[in-house]
Amino acid sequence: MGHVVRDTDWCVIDINTATGFVFFQQRWMYNWVTAAGQSAWTLTERRNFHNRCDRAIWAAWSNRARLAVAGTSAFARRFRSTPVSINLDIRWVTSRPHWNVTVTKIAAGAFRVSEVFWTDRRISLDSEDFKAVQKCDNTGAQCRSQVPVAHEFGHAAGNTAVLARGDEYRATSTHVADYDSALNIGTTVRSRHFTTILDEMNAMVPDTTFSVHSVR
Repeated sequence: MGHVVRDTDWCVIDINTATGFVFFQQRWMYNWVTAAGQSAWTLTERRNFHNRCDRAIWAAWSNRARLAVAGTSAFARRFRSTPVSINLDIRWVTSRPHWNVTVTKIAAGAFRVSEVFWTDRRISLDSEDFKAVQKCDNTGAQCRSQVPVAHEFGHAAGNTAVLARGDEYRATSTHVADYDSALNIGTTVRSRHFTTILDEMNAMVPDTTFSVHSVR
């Protein structure tokens, strides 16, 4: 069967049925803007921003989950006893994006709210978002180090309030006390964070069902 590829409006998923490797990627097209008092983006700064974000997302999300395969297909029978890996990353494009990403250049050490707009396929970031920052819960009692772009990527990967699985630091979330979670104030990826991806994957290979076997 070789590669089974599904290109949606929010991601592309490539399942290699020969090796049991899954590759998830999003195409990001950037809109580079500057805050008042900041110089225009240079090409070097743009490349550095994308590369740093790509590395941060890869480190936070890739090789974290192993997926179990079940079903009656030849692929499922081959890998039913061998969980498959999934890697996730972003690609900088100038056309045919999954996501339109506006990046605002701000002063070093400054703060600006970043956000994912799932329905519109838009992401709002700033030039500091590849740097780890301290995030705290609503009481200030619990604090963790988190890289903002890795958190926002988690939303773009399907963990969105639109699908009733958004920010977990909110008081209304059933996971509000899971401070280590990447969708709360921490960095740990949970099985639930792959739900939307698995929904897509489970429509790709006939007679094959994927689920999270384990995460680390």
